[in-house]
Amino acid sequence: MKLPYEYRGLGLLALLFVVLPWGGWRFALHDTYAAWRECRHLESRLSALGQTPASDEAVPCAVATHELILSGTLLDSVRRMAPSGVQVTGYTPAVTLRQDGIEIRTAQLTLAGHFTGLLRTVDMLERRLTECRLQCVEWRTTTEPRTRRVQLTATIYMQQLIMKPETPSEP
Repeated sequence: MKLPYEYRGLGLLALLFVVLPWGGWRFALHDTYAAWRECRHLESRLSALGQTPASDEAVPCAVATHELILSGTLLDSVRRMAPSGVQVTGYTPAVTLRQDGIEIRTAQLTLAGHFTGLLRTVDMLERRLTECRLQCVEWRTTTEPRTRRVQLTATIYMQQLIMKPETPSEP
């Protein structure tokens, strides 16, 4: 359908003033406005709830009460929590900092398996082991030398802060 020449300007104006704002709203601004409206709704619900005191279990302590990394308890916990198909292929514990009665112990834990199992294991480590902090997860694919299959490995770095009691120096 061809518009006559004298109505072409009117058609372009209709495109400019009707279709362009509708397209901008529909494809650019609608989702932003919906997210803003939902955020305001959630803010009002939070303010209506008021301040509730946090339980001791919800807030993990900064200094661990018992050692997990050098004793191998972390490794045992990971082996118990890991779903089937996830294997521990490496574990390297180390003391990375010793200063003023505080030790930072770091564990490099290497797991191999399928993506969902590794992701569930990382999630469990973050949620259940509150004494250790998950610092970094490095994902890579490696070739298994025996079968030459490509497998996914996750190298997890976890740290634990330990307060060492001051030992009296001998005279």
